[in-house]
Amino acid sequence: MRTTSARRPVALAAALALSVAGLAGCGTTSEPTTSVPPTAPGQASPNLPAPVMVEPGQTEVSASVGETIVFNQPDPAQTQVSTDRPDVLELTQGSDDGSAQFNPAARALAPGVAVVTIEAADGTTATVTVTVS
Repeated sequence: MRTTSARRPVALAAALALSVAGLAGCGTTSEPTTSVPPTAPGQASPNLPAPVMVEPGQTEVSASVGETIVFNQPDPAQTQVSTDRPDVLELTQGSDDGSAQFNPAARALAPGVAVVTIEAADGTTATVTVTVS
């Protein structure tokens, strides 16, 4: 019995030494690391461009190819958007996933002029002319 209890501390020490050596090997790298500074709430990420915002009552907006246009609406999940130029704008309908509401939006696909029709929850409609360059 003495032989078994004498081997336990040695086995534990060996296992601990292997664990520490393994962890030390994980922490070294020859590649430099970079960090992205945190953004404050409401600020755009440094890697993502801010969307082009369209407020209720606004009738014109300009965007560049690749930009996102967000149509700010009081009841986004009940708002429908459509466009006369799906080759210029790709639309996304507003939604509500139970934890957040998302405004309708468009992604600028190609240069051109598109008219977006916004139908609000109360049945009123508005149009926004979007010029994409």
